[in-house]
Amino acid sequence: MNVKLDSLIEKIKSDGVDAAKKQADTILADTRKTANGIISEAKAEAEKVRKKAEADAESYRRNAETAIKQAARDTVLTLKEKIGEMFEQVLLADIGKTLNKDLLRELILKLAELWSKEGDLDVIVNAADADALKAQLKRSLSGNLKGELDLRIDKKIEHGFRIGKKGEDLYYDFTDESILEALRIFLNPKLAELLK
Repeated sequence: MNVKLDSLIEKIKSDGVDAAKKQADTILADTRKTANGIISEAKAEAEKVRKKAEADAESYRRNAETAIKQAARDTVLTLKEKIGEMFEQVLLADIGKTLNKDLLRELILKLAELWSKEGDLDVIVNAADADALKAQLKRSLSGNLKGELDLRIDKKIEHGFRIGKKGEDLYYDFTDESILEALRIFLNPKLAELLK
């Protein structure tokens, strides 16, 4: 009986250990399967995040390149515009220096002599030139002028003058601004060519 009992105990132990081992192997296999699933999901999620980060980085790079190119174009255009403005200011200053009182007087005298045969003339100048020109023109034109010469002031004129027939709205413009505008037609293409 002792032998039977020992054999029974041994069998129960063996069956229990085998069952426990099988159960442990099953739990271990399930745990490994779950762990492998979690690892696969984590790897897939990490790959997804990596691809999104690469796509975002590429998008940011393209946007930055576009912004830099646009800024460069804007800078070049602004620079060309500023150089053109500076050139025009220098040219306008030179025109202003050239249109001194002596040249104005000579131009007005020549035009007045030519046009006075057709009637009275209207000359518009700035306030600074008006006083100096008034006396000189009356003296110079006293014998040569057939019509009347009316000298008026326009505060908008910095240098130069406008001349036309009295009573008409048509004037020939010899102001620094109109001369610059006339020169601009010829100079801007050349300046644009230089700035390329």
